[in-house]
Amino acid sequence: MNNYVVSVGITDVHRHHDSASELVTQALMNTSVLSDAISDTWTHAILSDYTGWIRSDELAEPIAKGFCKVGASCGTPLDLVAVVQKLEAPLYTDIEENEQLDTLYLSTVVPLLDVTHAKRLQVVLPDERTAWIAREDVSIRQQKECYPLQPLKTVTDYACALREVPYLWGGTSPIGIDCSGLVQLCYRMAGCVLPRDADQQHDALSLPVKQEEVQEGDLIFFGEESIIHVALALNNKEYIHAEGVTYGRVIINSFDPIDAHYNARLASIVWAIKRVVAS
Repeated sequence: MNNYVVSVGITDVHRHHDSASELVTQALMNTSVLSDAISDTWTHAILSDYTGWIRSDELAEPIAKGFCKVGASCGTPLDLVAVVQKLEAPLYTDIEENEQLDTLYLSTVVPLLDVTHAKRLQVVLPDERTAWIAREDVSIRQQKECYPLQPLKTVTDYACALREVPYLWGGTSPIGIDCSGLVQLCYRMAGCVLPRDADQQHDALSLPVKQEEVQEGDLIFFGEESIIHVALALNNKEYIHAEGVTYGRVIINSFDPIDAHYNARLASIVWAIKRVVAS
């Protein structure tokens, strides 16, 4: 077994060691990867929530420990991280210039190196690289608590911010996302860890909800013979989801038949509703 991290803004994880095979999920920069096999230019990756194949040139050795510059002449062990709070956050090569090195996406975590400047923070990247990121694009947090618990509204606010993002089977970011990826990402930003796939999310939650008692933040699962889709409730009628059959994007629908956004097909195949956080 070998330990790596993702070295690019986002990498595709395929079912087989072939870029034409199914995209099963994606992983963000600095995501930990455990590898148990290599085939040609591909590495078999074991992530915290999935397994698949990643291009070997998009992986690197884990970021080494260092020191964080917190003052003019002192340092402290590298225990601070930058957590991306915007949908996309440019990485700059310089503290003032706008030459872009890469892009980080919502929820990415990278270690901090220099926090002394007013507008940009210096971060550490894989392959012993450094870059600068706008303060307004990230939150500074302790490495041991990257995603502290946040109010439930954090979940639905992020979901609404992702409205109109294209649907992508296996997608997990603001440049393309699937139904369970949307739910997982938004709840991660509120400090709740959920599994990757819709059926796994359903099985992981133990608080069933009647449809007439749906509240903001509840997860609505759809299917006839098995769970095929998940959405996030915004209130007792509306839900937001990444839908690839009819709309091809993140969109808001309703259970109210007189609403213009009513979807009869989905309304007829509600499988279950689960609450993530007890009231």
